[in-house]
Amino acid sequence: MSDLLKNLSRNAGAQALLTRFVVDHRGPIQKGLNLLALLLALAAATSLVAVHGFFLTTEQERLAEILNIAVLCGFILLTLLRFVVAPRWWVHLKAHWVDATIALLGFAVLAFPGYLGDVFRSWYPLLTAEKLTNLYLVATQSLLLLAFIPGAIRYSKRLMTLNIQPSLLIVLSFFTLILAGTGGLMLPRATVTGSIASLDALFTAASAACVTGLTVVDTGTTFSPLGQTIILLLMQVGGLGIMTLTTFFAALMGSGQGLKEYATLQSLLGEENVGGIRRTAVQIAVVATTFELAGAAVLFRSLEGGSFASVGERVFFSLFHAVSAFCNAGFALTRENLAHPFLKTNTGVLCTIMVLIVVGGIGFPVLRNIGGLLRVGRRTSVRPRLTLHTRLVLITTAMLLLGGALLFGLLESGNTLRGETPAQTVLHALFQSVTARTAGFNTVDIGALAAPAAFVLMVLMWVGASPGSTGGGVKTTTLALALLNIRAIAQGKQNVEIFRKKVAADSVTRAFSTALLSLMFIMAALFLLLLLESASFQNLLFEVVSALGTVGLSAGITPSLSAAGKVVIVMTMFAGRVGLLSIVMAVTPRGIHQRVDYTQEIVLVT
Repeated sequence: MSDLLKNLSRNAGAQALLTRFVVDHRGPIQKGLNLLALLLALAAATSLVAVHGFFLTTEQERLAEILNIAVLCGFILLTLLRFVVAPRWWVHLKAHWVDATIALLGFAVLAFPGYLGDVFRSWYPLLTAEKLTNLYLVATQSLLLLAFIPGAIRYSKRLMTLNIQPSLLIVLSFFTLILAGTGGLMLPRATVTGSIASLDALFTAASAACVTGLTVVDTGTTFSPLGQTIILLLMQVGGLGIMTLTTFFAALMGSGQGLKEYATLQSLLGEENVGGIRRTAVQIAVVATTFELAGAAVLFRSLEGGSFASVGERVFFSLFHAVSAFCNAGFALTRENLAHPFLKTNTGVLCTIMVLIVVGGIGFPVLRNIGGLLRVGRRTSVRPRLTLHTRLVLITTAMLLLGGALLFGLLESGNTLRGETPAQTVLHALFQSVTARTAGFNTVDIGALAAPAAFVLMVLMWVGASPGSTGGGVKTTTLALALLNIRAIAQGKQNVEIFRKKVAADSVTRAFSTALLSLMFIMAALFLLLLLESASFQNLLFEVVSALGTVGLSAGITPSLSAAGKVVIVMTMFAGRVGLLSIVMAVTPRGIHQRVDYTQEIVLVT
């Protein structure tokens, strides 16, 4: 009995010393664990890229499998150590329950593979040993990928707390996304031939991340399923925005946001109420996913009878084009884009694509406002109404779509639309008017358009979509405010007024600044291309406007551009997606606000 008491006393003393050591050295221990997490992340990334991106020998695959298991064991150990070091383990569990769940699943897969195999065999008796081994490999690799997603999200959130201008943070996020996409597309397994020129990979990644759709190689025949999946992910992340997705997943994990993070996201999402940032990010992700999945389902049914090798290929084709349409990207897996004989005559496909383009390009603030009006059973003393922003967007969008379709149909009725029935003429004219609003799909030969019709499309591409959307361009509200300000000046008014509302002077100033910067950039990029390329003035102007508006329509000169010309277009696409005003704000030092009121003097502008 005395020996037992001595052992208990000795164990209690050792535990007390260990607890004291952890408390006294919690800071260095946390830094050590962070370093271990970084090393594990690098090892996991190396293993996953090697397995999925390169053609490995049997011996190399076995070594990669051993590395996967070792890294997964390291993650489980890291998760346990973080719980030990945490001051209050239950608080840590509440904030890191995703990590704990993944670690628990990883432990089950590694510790009880035979038992799990018996469970799967009871569900699927035809499951062979080879298929079970493949399933085990897929499970370990999936858990390995999932294990480091929470850490990546927290790291992205930490970046938002740094003393960096929101505009600069947006620029850096898209720049990083393009570089990552370029590296992914250069992997041997990403292309059918096993290789692609680095500039072509950069061009494709920039076009996908900036949701443009201009291509220098054929997407369907050049890239393997892995490469096409990378393009799909680039379109999705580029369309919704890295920080928006980070906030969504952080909310999903139950992780809170700081005031600095909210301020950054407020600049990105255009949300007036800082407290609604998190809710807005979640709504954006949910709305986007809902429309994309619904659109993919409709496309799947509409594509029945097409030349697909399998149901899985048809599913991926539907999902790829649904995401491409909603994100206003314009990428297609057919060489002719939607001018493919089976697609251009398929009313279900074209109408679905048009709906997705309009919904994705109309802007999430508008969708949220309309959703609030349609919501039933809402208990509030304030009756919901259409905001001034929503009214301007809806009216301007309708005028541009209908006016563009009417002009395009009249101008091309004897050219690219010759021989079409009246119903087909209306459908294709409306489709080209919709897709010119930053989407980039085409059902007619853009290179064969007459100059007047090409000019109409250039105007539509320059205006683009609406603020807070997946599309580019100077935006519908910019055009509306510029025209309303001209009317106000002509009427001798000091303010822009519409619908018994006065528009903020800052909004009008930003509208004119955006339009002017856009025209200046178009002139500069066009001048460079005129020096570098031998194509016609019209085709080069069309290419520049399409790239800056992140549209993706082309007269067919994109693949034939020189290396320098491709770089110019890449820079143009990047500027169009990030926003010229955001770039100017990102590179311009913030001025010191002085409380000095200078005397006013008139400058002649007429």
